Amino acid sequence: MRLITLVLVLLLLTVTYCNEEDVSSEVEEAATEDPAGTEDSEQPATGQPQETTETEDQKDETDPTEQTEAEGVSSVCIFPDEPERKFPAGKTVEALIGFQNQAENAFHVEYIRGALYSPQDGNFLIQNFTGLLYNTTVASAEEACLLYRFKADPALDPRQYALALQVFYTNDDNETYLSTVFNNTVDILDPESTLDAKSVFAYLCILGIFAGAGYFGWKVILKGGRGSKKRRNQAPTAVESGTSNDGVDWDYISSEHKAYVAKRREVSPDSPVGRRRSR
Repeated sequence: MRLITLVLVLLLLTVTYCNEEDVSSEVEEAATEDPAGTEDSEQPATGQPQETTETEDQKDETDPTEQTEAEGVSSVCIFPDEPERKFPAGKTVEALIGFQNQAENAFHVEYIRGALYSPQDGNFLIQNFTGLLYNTTVASAEEACLLYRFKADPALDPRQYALALQVFYTNDDNETYLSTVFNNTVDILDPESTLDAKSVFAYLCILGIFAGAGYFGWKVILKGGRGSKKRRNQAPTAVESGTSNDGVDWDYISSEHKAYVAKRREVSPDSPVGRRRSR
């Protein structure tokens, strides 16, 4: 009996010890997992600036807007057709860019590009214009006039936008430079109507010519119809020839024909006319 009690006590102690080991192992595992989770959650915080720094480095290498203007280079931009900087949407706008080189070396103008941005946020791009290649060399102490054309999208809302025009050029050492020749607000207007005053006047003139021609033709046709009807209503008039009563000048008729006519004029007694005369 005592042996059985002792065995039961040993079993109870063994089970209790095992449970304590399981609890302690779980606590240790939880303790070891928490630092790992903290490190994982902190890694993005510590790694994010590194990614941003790498992105900024790449941006410095690839983004041309970080490039600067070369010394001795000056530029100016005008809009000869739109001096007030009010551009109708959908209409091609011409920009004249003056590029002056006062440096000792020559520069090669590669291309020009433009874009519309939000006037409140210069990083918010609205529309990119097509970049044009020029491959123009401007020697030292010389200047060049460059023509750049762009067109605002007709679907743009009529309001103010920020317009930026940039010229990219290189030197003999293949170093790239950038000059922002225009960076200011412009007004985008509603698309122009296809009908202007000159077109309306031309259309009215053409319409008046056709209307006048139609009215004149109608009058001629109407007048001709009335004249023919009047001629049909008029009685035929007798034409006198010679001095005889029957309108025939017998002086020019041969005697044989006169005898034939006289014979033809004689009425037979058996004819209906002769019977009427006999009555």
